[in-house]
Amino acid sequence: MNPFFELIQVAIGARETFTSIPQSREEWNDLLTVVGQHNLLAITFPLIDKLHDEVEVPLGVYSRWAMVAEKVQQKNAGHKAACKHLHERFLANGFRSCILKGQAAAALYPNPELRQCGDIDIWIEGERQRVVDFLRERFPVKKVVYHHCDVQMLKGISTEVHFTPTWMNAPLRNRKLQRYFAQTADAQFGNVDPELGFCVPTLRFDAVYMLIHIYRHFLDEGVGLRQLLDYYYVLKALSADERAAVVEDLKGLGLMGFAAGIMHVLKEVFDIDATVMLAKPDARLGAFLLEEILMSGNFGRFDPRNAHKKGESIAGHSKRKLSRALRFLRYFPGEVIAMPFFMTWQYFWRRKHGYLYKGR
Repeated sequence: MNPFFELIQVAIGARETFTSIPQSREEWNDLLTVVGQHNLLAITFPLIDKLHDEVEVPLGVYSRWAMVAEKVQQKNAGHKAACKHLHERFLANGFRSCILKGQAAAALYPNPELRQCGDIDIWIEGERQRVVDFLRERFPVKKVVYHHCDVQMLKGISTEVHFTPTWMNAPLRNRKLQRYFAQTADAQFGNVDPELGFCVPTLRFDAVYMLIHIYRHFLDEGVGLRQLLDYYYVLKALSADERAAVVEDLKGLGLMGFAAGIMHVLKEVFDIDATVMLAKPDARLGAFLLEEILMSGNFGRFDPRNAHKKGESIAGHSKRKLSRALRFLRYFPGEVIAMPFFMTWQYFWRRKHGYLYKGR
């Protein structure tokens, strides 16, 4: 069995013991590297810490694992406080909000403080231009695209303020998706987690949104197993009635095929129980997805096919994304064919509104 998958399964309690443990320093270093590429060092550290008492884990490997776990815990504490602060600040100015992914996803983990976080993604209720104007008056707005803007609201923490959670390239599918978000928004903006102190998505919404988030990143740049582990915990938390409702939502959005491929990945990597799956696993599509996920690492940062120079032009960025997307044409033809049209439309839309320029 793949030692990486086995480590994850033992760490999350899906498997009791190892069939084999790395023996050489080289094997340990290889394991450390691949776990790090998928942002899973902290979540697996309690297992490594336990193993350290039983077998010889190279000191350098153990120290690196422990250091990352400690930093992740510190970062999570800061992000949790930051999410509450942002929620309260927006609310005081008349905007309801909901934290997407991040600390909201971490709350589903057995040890939330060990989920490696990144940016803060916050969905704000309100018309796009009104939100942008509010932000521009108070903070440096670095970039505005169709679904969000990058804003430096807090020192040392990157924030994406979402006008909508995500999008589809194909116009008709995107229209249907945006209608879904509009119909379910009130429930998200009213779902306050009393322990966290801010709004988080409902489980039913999360099971739809996070699958689309994985789909979006898979097509656009690559996605790692940390995002798949988030989804694993979402599915495990769903009730039978919620699961049935999610299936109907995904059918309406045309995403059951992708869901079936992801079920295969979750089975192979996390050994997820069939009773919590959304569909029968599609082994053919799933094997393709898993191969791409393992090559990509976290958000495609370790895929040599995504390599680009710093300061890449809009044209260069677009060409690279389109070249990458062509690999997925046979599986997702609608989204891939629509991608250049959406990118062209978005370019002129951003230019019209002055969003192409830094601070705009």
